[in-house]
Amino acid sequence: MTWYAELKRRKWYCINGVNMIQIYRKKLYDDWYNSLTEKQKQRLEEYEKKEAEKRKRNAEMALERLRWLYSFMNRVTHGRTNEYMESARLMNKISTHPSKYW
Repeated sequence: MTWYAELKRRKWYCINGVNMIQIYRKKLYDDWYNSLTEKQKQRLEEYEKKEAEKRKRNAEMALERLRWLYSFMNRVTHGRTNEYMESARLMNKISTHPSKYW
């Protein structure tokens, strides 16, 4: 553990292009995983599957919301979204509070 803290402090964790922190975390996880019983491993697998499904569902919902937003913008701007975005960029250049998103 001291080795890990020292690596983080000095930022020496990337030695010859190898991320030693990642290797150390993998070793700790493998040690912990090997200490589990079969029932615990099954429960962990089920939990990871649920979390993966949840992440996938959230990503699909985010994409769907982006599609909806694009569709809405297209409808509102009558298909001239690019012209409005260009004018927003120009306004951002002369604004006193420019946005970092344009």
